[in-house]
Amino acid sequence: MNFTDSSGELKPEFDMLKKCLFLMSILFLSACSSEQSEERRLIIEDFPVSYSGILPCADCPGIDYRLNLFADQSYYLQLHYQESGENSTFYQLGQWQQQTGQLRLLSDHPQQTAFQIERDGSISLLDQEYTIINSSLNYQLQRDAEFHAVYPAMQFNGKYSYMADSGIFKECLTGQRWFVAHEADNAALESLYMEYVDEVNQPILVELTGYMEPRANSDTGEMQPTLIVTQARDIWPGETCGELGYNENLINTYWKLTRLNDEPIEVYEQQREPSLILASEENRLSGSDGCNSIMGSFQLREDKLKFNRIASTMMACAQGMETAQAMHFMLEKVRYWKIEGQHLELADVNGNVMARFEAVHLQ
Repeated sequence: MNFTDSSGELKPEFDMLKKCLFLMSILFLSACSSEQSEERRLIIEDFPVSYSGILPCADCPGIDYRLNLFADQSYYLQLHYQESGENSTFYQLGQWQQQTGQLRLLSDHPQQTAFQIERDGSISLLDQEYTIINSSLNYQLQRDAEFHAVYPAMQFNGKYSYMADSGIFKECLTGQRWFVAHEADNAALESLYMEYVDEVNQPILVELTGYMEPRANSDTGEMQPTLIVTQARDIWPGETCGELGYNENLINTYWKLTRLNDEPIEVYEQQREPSLILASEENRLSGSDGCNSIMGSFQLREDKLKFNRIASTMMACAQGMETAQAMHFMLEKVRYWKIEGQHLELADVNGNVMARFEAVHLQ
């Protein structure tokens, strides 16, 4: 193709094409620069930071929001419902993500929270579709000039370990590690832990009620996050925290039984762990009750689940027969299912949770 005329000059149409390509490259680079600017808008060096403001409330004067963001991408969110009496303050913990001008908060709450990152440094609450709320009311939180800490007081789930007269709690949603104070119900937590621990410093999942406070380290004098346990609730040796951000599939997943009738499951030496697999092929049920293999079929419709023609092999076991029988009785009564993250709960016709399972990815 010839781009010049007989005198050697560029043809007008090619000259125009060059100009168009030049303008397109400028627009492209400008768009990329704008997108990078959106991504950089919240990225700051002086973590932790806090945001605060009063947002609308349907049945109270307003909701006091205070949000703490930490460098490890964890967060604390405190919500106080004004003039709502006792128990009007709630806490949410989790991990934050930045996505194209948005700040998204991942937690175990069924409704996820997200904000639009504004150019002035403020953040605006988004609806459940991650779009701007079209309202004349204020939905903005302002960044505080100085960091204002939130100290959660709530039920916590996490891995507890104990060694050399010191307890450490690794909270599930944030992944943060806190020292446990030697006061309040700490002795009950230690006692509960000692019933199930198999080795020194073994982390075990526990549920407890408590609150956070900054305390001075006895050796260094530095302030550190400390958990005061007001009630040691439960311990679940067979469970992990799971992962935030996605739910496992009910079908074709290996589900390990971790709780039955609100009691932790014990797996005995040289015996299989109680488990279930609901296969998509012919709606086939398989698994183990901890002693014998289980087989059968299932019917599934939305959140309803029913097992049919449940049978098992007939081998006798020295230990675990009571668990095996209780598992069969539970399967006969299952009518509902629910998955939260990597955990499956099975409930009876009245919605009472009878069993809890955890997803395991087999190699």
